[in-house]
Amino acid sequence: MKYFIALFGERSSLRRSLIINITAALSLCIALASVVLIYEFYEHLEENIEEALYQEAKEIIGQIDPDQDTYGLNPTAIRFSGIEGLYRYTVFDGTGKPIAGNETSPQMQSQVLKLEIGKRTEIPLLGERMGIGLRAKIDNQDFIVLVSTYPKATERTNFQKLAYEVEEQIIWVALGVLVVLAAAVLATRRSLISLRPIQKQAQLIGPTATIKRLSLKRVPSEIAPLITAVNGAFDRLEKGYQAQRDFSSNVAHEVRTPLAVLRSSIEMIEDTEVKDTVREDVLRLDRMFEQMIDLSRADALGKSAHVQVDLKRLAVDVAMDMSAGALKDKKSLAVTGADQSFATGNIGLIQIAVKNLVRNALIYSPVGTEVEIEVLGNPSGIRILDRGEGIKEEQKLHLFERFHRGAAANGNAPGSGIGLAIVKSVADAHAAQINIHDRQGGGSLFELIFPTK
Repeated sequence: MKYFIALFGERSSLRRSLIINITAALSLCIALASVVLIYEFYEHLEENIEEALYQEAKEIIGQIDPDQDTYGLNPTAIRFSGIEGLYRYTVFDGTGKPIAGNETSPQMQSQVLKLEIGKRTEIPLLGERMGIGLRAKIDNQDFIVLVSTYPKATERTNFQKLAYEVEEQIIWVALGVLVVLAAAVLATRRSLISLRPIQKQAQLIGPTATIKRLSLKRVPSEIAPLITAVNGAFDRLEKGYQAQRDFSSNVAHEVRTPLAVLRSSIEMIEDTEVKDTVREDVLRLDRMFEQMIDLSRADALGKSAHVQVDLKRLAVDVAMDMSAGALKDKKSLAVTGADQSFATGNIGLIQIAVKNLVRNALIYSPVGTEVEIEVLGNPSGIRILDRGEGIKEEQKLHLFERFHRGAAANGNAPGSGIGLAIVKSVADAHAAQINIHDRQGGGSLFELIFPTK
């Protein structure tokens, strides 16, 4: 079955549709040609029979020898005395007297006497029979040969003749069918070759390459309007996509300025408890807008920004940047794993993704525990391990959705719901995989695995 699909395409594919249509068209041509041939067969059947009768008459004349008894003919032979076969034979002398054969009626004799020497003449017979008479002079003696059809021609006998002709050509007919099918497959494949570059171009268009468009070069004129319309749709999508990114980025940047002013104003609050609460809320709000900016950057990532990234160095840098905050919360960070590990990508965005994973692990880790940043060598990647309460299976399916928050121990979600969405965007931009597992001994394990070259 797989070979059939490889040759003819899926049931709803354009290839199979073209093969069926081309085969149907060629089959129709063959059918019309067959009708024409059958028509020609019947049209020329009488001419062919007449020619066959004439040749038979010439053969009989060639056998006549006036110096032998019965003129060298055997009157008792089946061809002269029997009724088997397609033809009946009668030989007359110059006076119309029968020498051999049994077409001996007076009407027949009167007709053959009118024949001219060397000129074949059609002799009228009863029913649908046909007769050819031929007069010849042999050793100064006249002889007349009459060859007629017997039994009478019918549609059945005609069909048998046609079937006989077709049977002789059955191999060529079968070969013709195979040629038609092969021609349909070949024509379809050649017709679809020009679509393969378009398919490859379309695969390159995405969030990381929104400026690419499908080329009209070497595209069939019937497909060109569709390609133009698709490119127009891509233009509109890019504009909307860009407007959405600009809006998110602008809002985030615009809000951070009043947040900075608000942080300064908080210091003027005299009530320490209120000050700490408001400060924590502002920090959380500031972190959320920072993540929105990161998310916009991740969405706008371009392949041109990809370089070779030293994951070990990146992990150490992240640990150093976040260690102070971890220690403040009475937690610790550790970098383990491979000494050398490299991946191709945008170093800034990979760092943002790792920071969000580490930040998320620190948030859910109990006081006095350690969050481990493990560098993976083969395949290249980074693994974040914590000793939190773990993640329920039903939550894992939605954990990377935007604004989805995991539940904390007290039932509240301290995060903004954007951090892991940023990680997912960065991973998608790098064709990387994100895996979530339960850590042995308790806690969670997040993996960011980069594709191998």
